[in-house]
Amino acid sequence: YAYGRRKELQVAEFLERRGFDLGRARASRGPVDLVAERSKTRLAIQVKSTRSDVTSYTRLSPNEEMRLIRSAGPRKAKPVLALVSQNYVWLVSVPNQDPMIEGELKPLRYEYPGHS
Repeated sequence: YAYGRRKELQVAEFLERRGFDLGRARASRGPVDLVAERSKTRLAIQVKSTRSDVTSYTRLSPNEEMRLIRSAGPRKAKPVLALVSQNYVWLVSVPNQDPMIEGELKPLRYEYPGHS
């Protein structure tokens, strides 16, 4: 859990550097981990991370995909999967898997309560 939480925080900082305002979804163990907004674009993001140097869209099961889509609707957000492999992230739209944003994750720049 700690590794995944750190990657969520790194993805949040990655998006902040690109001009998004971020919020962590309540109960982030649910279908939406982060909510990001920039201009008129709002994203409901599920973060899936691995220590492996390979990841794929199949990290999201059909049930998880449906839950993400359903959770994004009331938020008026686009459902997005953030695939994290080590220190690189790919954001892809759900369910059509269109690439959106990608890039290298940096070490966390802030101290977060409960996270060392």
